[in-house]
Amino acid sequence: MPRPKQSATEREAMRERILEAAHELLLEHGYDALTTRLIAERLGVSHMVLYTYFENHDALIQALRARLREEREAYRAEVLRQAETGDIVAITREALWRYVTMAQEHPKMYAFLWVQPIPANALCPEPHRPYQGNVRYLAQLVQLGIERGVFAPREPTLAAATVFAIIHAPSIFYHNGRLTDETLRDRMSAEMLEIAMNYLVHET
Repeated sequence: MPRPKQSATEREAMRERILEAAHELLLEHGYDALTTRLIAERLGVSHMVLYTYFENHDALIQALRARLREEREAYRAEVLRQAETGDIVAITREALWRYVTMAQEHPKMYAFLWVQPIPANALCPEPHRPYQGNVRYLAQLVQLGIERGVFAPREPTLAAATVFAIIHAPSIFYHNGRLTDETLRDRMSAEMLEIAMNYLVHET
């Protein structure tokens, strides 16, 4: 007996379930876990079911990438909206610390984004794009802080790239095996946050 035809709402709900399962696997196990079989296994369905909702594996990955991009841009837009009138120092501090918490809470995802070489067909086909997007976002925060006289006058993109590098250093050293002590990593991350904020606020 053929399956009952799904409504557009039901199809969209299933697509979202598939993308959510793929996102969970990405966070837990990294990009290599994004196979149709593992995604289907997470959902408890045959892997062939996925092709009812996505033309092929590449289409699924592209949809996941678009979903993550939308979520990321919505989050950044809200942060920048709050920064227009809020405490720019506190907001920038939180934005930088978010990278540290991501490294701690989602190590596989962090390693995929910032430590491992990115395959040409991965979620980020051009490896420089995540870096550029993050620096551009931080540069907007820096620019707001400069305009309000809170941050030292610097070239915003250079300042953003500098604090981005500072805050990531302990996590990158830890994830590439050069640093093995978690406690030291966390203490270094806290220290790097203070260094980054002092750099933004004070002229050298």
